[in-house]
Amino acid sequence: MPDMRLTIGGRIYSVTCQPGEEQHLARLGTMLDTAARKASASGGLTETRALLFAGLLLADELAETQDRAAEALAAKAAEKVKAEPAPPQQGDLLAHDNDTELAARAIEKLARRIENLAAGLENQGAAS
Repeated sequence: MPDMRLTIGGRIYSVTCQPGEEQHLARLGTMLDTAARKASASGGLTETRALLFAGLLLADELAETQDRAAEALAAKAAEKVKAEPAPPQQGDLLAHDNDTELAARAIEKLARRIENLAAGLENQGAAS
């Protein structure tokens, strides 16, 4: 397994990832570093609190993205209902919408990756 070095908030962390995920992990590290720098800008925060606030900033961005995606899907479903009324026995209008399914899986995968990265960083912090 590849071993990566990520610089987050001015500190270097060694993180292991799956082969082929190095570029993605580096991108996530850059995102976390940017959030950590924003969180640290107010000053007076310990490293742990700065990473906590960085995580909260990223979680807020993810929540906003999920909300926008849900609103877009709802608007799309509403347009579909107006254009083509569903037969009475069709069931869930979104059940056959491949784009919706792909978007939901992508959001879930991203959330799992962020959670795994956070857990890895917590384990690295505990080991340090």
